[in-house]
Amino acid sequence: MNVPIKMLGIATTIFWIILVGFIASAAYSMKDLNFGIGEPQFTTTSNQDLTLTLPLHIDNRGYYSLKGINLTTVFTDAEGTEISRASTFMAAIPHNENVTILHNVTLGMDNIAERANQYLFNDGNLTCAVTARLNFAEILPTQLATNVTFPWGAPFYNFKVGQPKLKSVDLTHLSFTVPLSFENHAAFDLAGNIRAKLIDRHDEVVVESQTAVNALKYSSYNGNLEGSIPLTSAVSGTSLSGHFEVYFSTPMFEYGPVVIPYG
Repeated sequence: MNVPIKMLGIATTIFWIILVGFIASAAYSMKDLNFGIGEPQFTTTSNQDLTLTLPLHIDNRGYYSLKGINLTTVFTDAEGTEISRASTFMAAIPHNENVTILHNVTLGMDNIAERANQYLFNDGNLTCAVTARLNFAEILPTQLATNVTFPWGAPFYNFKVGQPKLKSVDLTHLSFTVPLSFENHAAFDLAGNIRAKLIDRHDEVVVESQTAVNALKYSSYNGNLEGSIPLTSAVSGTSLSGHFEVYFSTPMFEYGPVVIPYG
């Protein structure tokens, strides 16, 4: 009976040596696992949401395959508020394979405008936390994580509304022209309408006007709001003072009012 027990002990020892060696080689092999992020691409969907496609590069130069890869991204604004969360799953990446996973993230512009409206008018950064969970060599659960900062271009950067220019038309009306300008720093084309209320110093609405805007990405826009104002005791000259209430309407988002003084 002593011989079989001794043989069993030897077999157990050999098993543990092999297992420890396997785990050690797998752990050592993890140093050859590289993880990178490529240049993001922006597109718009049929629902007029903004989709960011993020190329995630995984270079498995180790001895073993990767299984059950789950990639998760969480985008937050400058205050740490979550804007968007998305996940992508891939079943396996064999050893000695270099794979690029196209990870899609939906950024709802309505959500961005509501939670962080500064992104409509000011360039800034979006912070993305990227986490990759996977099984290495089918037995070692592994997690890779990194934070990436993406520059954000504002669609209405440096938005300006000029002084109303009034001109007599007849004894009852004045024509008005209000210059508008901005720079579309966003990675998408911008189309929609800008509507403004002209409100005088007595907080009375003098007139409303609307104009269509169409600004290609990375381009400047210059246009005008135009219309006519009834010549009343409140508008007795060729100048006004007060403020604008400006509203923005596009297929991607609605926002307003933005209050801008004039006069």
